[in-house]
Amino acid sequence: MLVVVALAALSRVRLEVPRAVIEPPVIERRDRFLGVVALGDVLWAVGKDGKIIRSDDGGKTWFRQQTGLHTNFQSIAAWDADRAVVVANEGKGLITGDGGKTWQPVSLPVSDMGSGKVLRVRLDPQGRAWAVSEINVIMRSSDFGKTWQRVTQVDDDVAWNDIAFNGDGTVCVVGEFGRLACSADDGLTWQARETNVAPSLMSIVFRDAQHGLAVGLSGTVLATDDAGASWRQAPVEGLDRHLFDVVWTGARWVAVGDKGVVLSGDADASHWEVGRLNDQDFAWRIALARHGNGVVAVGLNVGRWEAGRWQLFGPRLHH
Repeated sequence: MLVVVALAALSRVRLEVPRAVIEPPVIERRDRFLGVVALGDVLWAVGKDGKIIRSDDGGKTWFRQQTGLHTNFQSIAAWDADRAVVVANEGKGLITGDGGKTWQPVSLPVSDMGSGKVLRVRLDPQGRAWAVSEINVIMRSSDFGKTWQRVTQVDDDVAWNDIAFNGDGTVCVVGEFGRLACSADDGLTWQARETNVAPSLMSIVFRDAQHGLAVGLSGTVLATDDAGASWRQAPVEGLDRHLFDVVWTGARWVAVGDKGVVLSGDADASHWEVGRLNDQDFAWRIALARHGNGVVAVGLNVGRWEAGRWQLFGPRLHH
């Protein structure tokens, strides 16, 4: 009888079996990255729903950084391996001084007339951070992103998408509907530049004091040889895809965009090669960072491209 009672009691005991905790991969298929920065082996990428990831070994391994902010992070700039600034929607931003172990929220002076989306942040040769937004908002920070001052005082119905510096006192911005403007007095006044193009310009960069490149939708490519005073179209045969970002690697221009397109050109913007980062990969990429002699590209996925070779970080996507 005692044995029967004991067996009955045991049958009522629920045995708790420990369950293995499965951590999701740092880079997931659902991710959408919108900004990237590279400083030697330190890489940061930011994107939708407040995601920030970092690598300290050139992309071999990645870890996620927590911020508590769940909005779309549009762009990131970094002074060194410890100090960085992130800009986001609704005039929100984040700064870190400890490599991203902790992030502090900051506010940016966006216009009340728009959604407050801050589209790009860049560092000038003096180490100041500049950011651009819609409604003709161009702003600047001299204290590593803690406080910001708007340098354009008049609201206008234009969204600026990117900003660049020639290293010799000229600052230029590009925006929707082919808009391009430059300042020679540290942002006090801005002069519109004729582009003769209608598609929106998405990215701009200078390779030296005189030569720069701007790229945009519908395969638009513009070049300057006079510090941004004038711009000429640089037709690229066989290119009709949108271009979202461009960098100078030190040897070539590299631009990326829709459907996996990659554009590579020589220094004087006269000879171009059009292809894809990988023949089997049609994912869009929206941001680039120079990394050694190559680039790190982010968008629907994250990877590194150099001399025709694409190295994917994270899961493979088929789009």
